[in-house]
Amino acid sequence: MEQLITPKLYINPMIDVAFKYLFGTEKNKHLLKGLLEHVFKQEIADISYYNTEQVGESVDARNAYFDVACRTPDGHEFIVECQVRAQEFFAERALFYVSRVISRQAPRGSWDYAFKPVYFLGLIDFPMPESVGHGPGFVHRYSVRSDETGDPMTEKLQYVFMEVGPFDKSYDECTSFEEKFLYYMKNLPNFAKRPDTRQEPYFEELLQTAKYLAMDMETQAMYEKRLKEMRDIQNVEHYSRKLALAEGMEKGKAETAKKLLALGVPVETISAATGLSEEEVRNL
Repeated sequence: MEQLITPKLYINPMIDVAFKYLFGTEKNKHLLKGLLEHVFKQEIADISYYNTEQVGESVDARNAYFDVACRTPDGHEFIVECQVRAQEFFAERALFYVSRVISRQAPRGSWDYAFKPVYFLGLIDFPMPESVGHGPGFVHRYSVRSDETGDPMTEKLQYVFMEVGPFDKSYDECTSFEEKFLYYMKNLPNFAKRPDTRQEPYFEELLQTAKYLAMDMETQAMYEKRLKEMRDIQNVEHYSRKLALAEGMEKGKAETAKKLLALGVPVETISAATGLSEEEVRNL
């Protein structure tokens, strides 16, 4: 296959193909296990991956799809989601994902609702909205607590959101595992040579695994294809903004899509850039 992108030393871990390679494969599950142990402050004996599609309870119910899903031998479940494009209701999306996992725990017949704990970790390339009431920093933790006392209603639900894109600290300024992890997640694709990890085992292993040449040829091809797709989407979005500015007003999605179709931009790329479905774009 012709190489579409000249690779750098390390892959971009925020690209979905690379993210799943690093944290969603059996051979690299020690990286995910170590991440979850540090973020959720608990020892994990082992993890096993399971299907990342959670089917709704009825024909009309929406399914939930997330990047990585795993459980421990004692039944604790973890959802890990990587989101590059800003999304207005990402916190609500996390609630939806967790609710699907809880509902799937219900056995047939009677049940006392004693579900196993579910933990959600979101790695996002954009700032958390102020509307969700987060504090300073780049790691935001949420749980279900009493408004009056602050005591937990349950310890079985935990949500952690880590802001990769907005993270702006140098490695020497990082004071926790989470901050060091964010530093590498943001800066890995920009390293021209191997950085100094201060001989920290987890990050030594992360750097070794995240080398472009460490991936097999099939994964490399998928990664390059995805990089090209994302670059095409960014170019379309940039052109769409230029169209709007040139005419001094916001263009409607349909009108923008028509102009992009006239330029020969692929339907799937226009769909991703405008938010219209592929069928809507074709109908134009």
